[in-house]
Amino acid sequence: KSSEQEYHEILLNCLAYLGFHDIKEIQRMTLAEYSLRMEAFQLAEVNRQKYVYLQAFMNQVAKSTKGRKNPKPLYRKFDDFFDIQAQIDDVRSSYESNYVRVAENKREISEIFAKRVAEFQRLKREGKIIPLKERRKEVN
Repeated sequence: KSSEQEYHEILLNCLAYLGFHDIKEIQRMTLAEYSLRMEAFQLAEVNRQKYVYLQAFMNQVAKSTKGRKNPKPLYRKFDDFFDIQAQIDDVRSSYESNYVRVAENKREISEIFAKRVAEFQRLKREGKIIPLKERRKEVN
């Protein structure tokens, strides 16, 4: 984009989304402030989307099910339907170069836990770990 197109986009965003009405007020704003305001606006939009999705989720819970004999809701939890943390991560990572996605941290923790459980089970099968019940018997 040319600098003229970028300037036009900044002015347009400020007037359309950020509540500005005075061009001179926009011109006094720094680029860092503009970026922060746009990030905040997008996070507020994610929050507004959450309520739209929550309404849709509640409608879905009331109507849609799976299974014929014992119908169950298609989505058990709202997070299965709308992952707000992933949306927030998307917005923040597009503005903040050092932002660490919360969703990735949770996934990494789950993967580490699963690996540790698998390692424990392997060691137990190999006889390198004595089950707790057997350890109690040895003490008595």
